[in-house]
Amino acid sequence: MLEIRRTAIFLDEGELLELERVITDRDVEGAFAYLRKSVYGKIVTSQRLQCHAGMSGDTVDSLRFKARPGPQEEVLE
Repeated sequence: MLEIRRTAIFLDEGELLELERVITDRDVEGAFAYLRKSVYGKIVTSQRLQCHAGMSGDTVDSLRFKARPGPQEEVLE
């Protein structure tokens, strides 16, 4: 079950093309399948990663910055 809170996900080029296709074609069944697989699936995965990392409000990207900042990256806190 999802936690009801703000969550960010990233869509790659293929996922964006598929989103455009289901919207343009008004493909209701395709849209539902897309939402279930791409959007819902990514949110579930994101929230599980945060839970396993023991971080309540951090994103996966901020965890990366905290793990090892690069030469020009600031540590997010």
